[in-house]
Parts: sequence; C-alpha cells; structure tokens
Amino acid sequence: MTQRLAPLLLCLVALIAASPSLAQDRANGELIAKTWCAGCHNVDGASPQFGQTDAIPSFSAVAGMPSTTATSLRVFLSTPHARMPDYNLTQTEIADVAEYILSLKK
Repeated sequence: MTQRLAPLLLCLVALIAASPSLAQDRANGELIAKTWCAGCHNVDGASPQFGQTDAIPSFSAVAGMPSTTATSLRVFLSTPHARMPDYNLTQTEIADVAEYILSLKK
C-alpha cells in the first residue's frame, strides 16, 4: 500500500512547492532591502549613500559570491549577527530579500 502512495505523495509535494502562493516576491524583497538594509548596504548598485563603506558588502557583491544561494541567504538572514540589526523578518520576507539579492547576480 505504501509503495502505491509514494508516487502520489511526491506529486503532491511537487504541486505544493510550485504553488504561486509560495513563490518569492522579488519586488517586495527590493522594497524591504531599500527600507531596512540601504542604511548600511548598497542595495541597488547606485552610488554609495552616507554610512555605506567598502567594509560592508553591496548586495551585488553578495550576489556575486560563489557561496551565495537561496539557501545560504535564507540561513544567513535568519541568524542574528553581531554587526547587523535584528529586524525580525518573517520567513516570507527573508525569502523575498534572498530572491532580490539573487536577481542581482551577473
């Protein structure tokens, strides 16, 4: 019986994963980045703003790192860091910011 259910279960998981309601929203990620992250990070490739330094990586630089993946960004953004404020983003917001950062990959 379980052998018959396994393919059905796999199809169900695939359908849920492909659901538009679970899709990341790059535009929302950009808005969050410009609202919360732009005080320190260059988030859009424009000229650095006051408070942004070479010591703080731009989002384009982060996107270009070989280790940058959706998973690595989600883990990083979910983990408190001493030098970064804890904005307490939801998992959806984290996924959206990660999607925005990945969209900057060249």
